[in-house]
Amino acid sequence: MEQAAQGSGMMWLILMAVMFVMLIFMPARSQKKREQELLSKVNALQKGDQVIIPGGIIGTVAGFKDNALEVKVAENVKLTVLKTAIVGVVNDLQASAGKEGGSK
Repeated sequence: MEQAAQGSGMMWLILMAVMFVMLIFMPARSQKKREQELLSKVNALQKGDQVIIPGGIIGTVAGFKDNALEVKVAENVKLTVLKTAIVGVVNDLQASAGKEGGSK
């Protein structure tokens, strides 16, 4: 009887370890996937596309430099931001909002 209790205790411990590993690695995997998707969208940007930069500022891509973008945020106001600073692409956000709104 004691061996059965030890066996089930060991199985419980293994199950908990597996669950812990899944809780650690699954969110990290999805985060990496989101980062890769954003990177591919940033690399595919063209002049006139709207982007979101840190602080929630929405601007229009006005030009390209080596690893940076010129973003027009107002009349006669252009900011130079690194491509890695782009938080999102507005066109994609509008498309996903349209899908969500249409399903309700």
